[in-house]
Formats: sequence, structure tokens, C-alpha cells
Amino acid sequence: MSDAAIPDDEPVRLLTVCTGNICRSPYAAVLLQEGLSWARPGVFQVTSAGTHALIGRPMDPMARGLLEDKEVRSAGAQARLLSARVVEKQAVVLVMDDHHREMVLDESPSAHRRTIGLVDLATALRAVDEQYDWPDLLADAGAKEVRGRWRVLPSVLMALGQLPVRVEPVADPYGRGLKAFGRMAEQVDPAVRSIVRWEAQFAR
Repeated sequence: MSDAAIPDDEPVRLLTVCTGNICRSPYAAVLLQEGLSWARPGVFQVTSAGTHALIGRPMDPMARGLLEDKEVRSAGAQARLLSARVVEKQAVVLVMDDHHREMVLDESPSAHRRTIGLVDLATALRAVDEQYDWPDLLADAGAKEVRGRWRVLPSVLMALGQLPVRVEPVADPYGRGLKAFGRMAEQVDPAVRSIVRWEAQFAR
């Protein structure tokens, strides 16, 4: 999809990426889908993949338990491998660390502008919100509704110097116990809330 517009009958596709695709990325994807479906019903399709996916494995029980504590359904998530075909369909790819970004770009170099750290995106949205008027910024970029908004968002953030060279990592909790999963949630949850709130501010 690269720089082309998202067709009006297509969902806005977001992809979260981690290593095994059973902890960080599916947890973030489920939360993002839940929040964005509330903010913009029927528009977003959020999925996940892993650079070294444990293919077919369900979400880690500890990650699933964190979602259940929030009364968020996570049924059906199964690990799948990152591929160029998957990446090319996405409006934005949200990674958990620099290694994941490198692997995404190895698969699909054209996704360079669309591949952003999950935490970095949230930080950038908050920073721009403090300095600029988003509707004016997006109007200047020719984005009048949700599909156009997500098409131009990475370029707008890059032009404003809000995307760091290095990805702010989300710590991998795999095999490290409940406290590690709690630390993961402490990074992912506020990032997801920021992204959802950003989308929710717009009329369409």
C-alpha cells in the first residue's frame, strides 16, 4: 500500500509486531482493536505478527489474564510469522523494539515511513497535541477523514521531527513471570490509550 490512499471500502489496517507473537504484540493488538472499535466502530482492523513467531501458539496465559482483568476478550489470537505480504497491507506497523523494525524493513523496505515504535507513536501524538492543532495539520496534508488521516500520519510526525531514530523498547516478558507482564502492561496500556484518544477526537 505504501503511499497510496486506503480505499473507502477497506478497513484501516494496523499491525503490531514483536518476536514470538504470543505476548507483547497480540496484547497490544487486542487492546488497540478494542479501543479503536469504540472510537471508530467498524473502521479498524488491528492484527499482530512475530519476527520469529511461535506459529499457531495462542497468546501467553499471563498476557491473556491481563486482558481478562480488563474485561477485554482475547479469544482466537494465534501466532503468525511476519511477512512482506502482511506488511504491505498495513496503514501503520507498530513495533516493540529496534530489532523488530529492522526485520519489518528487511521484509518490506517500502514500509520505512509506516513503521513506528508503539510507545514512540503515543509519545509523538501527545507532543504534537501540545504544540499544534491536529485538524489544521491534517487539513494541510489533505486528510479529511479517518483513512486519509492514517495515511498521512507517519509523514506528518516525521516532518515535525517527532519520530526518534531509535525505537523506545517494550520489555519482553516471555518466561519472566507475572511482574514482567505487569511491566509490559505499564508501557503498552498508556500508549494504547493515547492512540485511541487521539483518534477519538475527530468527527469522522
